[in-house]
Amino acid sequence: MIPYMQGAQPYLLQGDSTGVLILHGLTASPAEPRWLGDHLHTAGYTVCGMRLAGHGTDHQALARVRWEDWAASAFDGYYLLKSICDRIVLIGHSMGGALAMALASDERIDLSALVLMATPASFDHPRVRMARWLQFVMPYTDQTDRSALPESIKSEQTRRGEPALGRVRYDLWATRGVAELVEMTDYAYQHLPNVIAPTLLVHSRKDSTIPYANMAKIQARIGAQTVETCTLENSGHIIPQDSERGTAFEVIAEFLHRQLTSETGAHA
Repeated sequence: MIPYMQGAQPYLLQGDSTGVLILHGLTASPAEPRWLGDHLHTAGYTVCGMRLAGHGTDHQALARVRWEDWAASAFDGYYLLKSICDRIVLIGHSMGGALAMALASDERIDLSALVLMATPASFDHPRVRMARWLQFVMPYTDQTDRSALPESIKSEQTRRGEPALGRVRYDLWATRGVAELVEMTDYAYQHLPNVIAPTLLVHSRKDSTIPYANMAKIQARIGAQTVETCTLENSGHIIPQDSERGTAFEVIAEFLHRQLTSETGAHA
């Protein structure tokens, strides 16, 4: 049987002529930011959550892909939405944010707005930067989430009438995948001055995975004239499923409404 994790499937929620492409983080799946997708679909948008290559199947798959494969998955989602929508918004969480920055810097991508949640600007820890070499002696590491978050997510899934799956992600992480993330983030940061779409940055002060200082680094380098920020005080790294997700969702929806209304007025 071909491996495929329950709950990892991509989704397309049809709405109006504005398409929202949402990109998930490393080892995760479209399920992680799905509640944000549902929130924006309720607001009327067409929403696509892509499953990035090497994710949602078997943890060993992540050792066989390169970051360009993730970019190809994102391009697929972008062109799928372009075929049915007039305007495109790109949203990324964590690795998905770095991927969103890389795509937004490409001249082939035309965006009405960009949203980056808990997004890395760089990885400075020596062990992380050595992942390209560590993969040969430590191909996988156990990154099982032993915090209270998985049970909290299960409770919310049950409340919503969804299968109580918890976090749909790999517990074993491919070191090669971490190395690809570092390379992609370096590329995205280098090309940030080419990103001109109105941008919202969302980050939590208590993020221990991607420190809060990354938001300021992105803000200082990005080429967009419009850059807004939202600071959360109590969430961890998994903003779309953590305690302040409602606040984040409302801030994102309001930002998109302002930018898209402004764009419509400018073209009237």
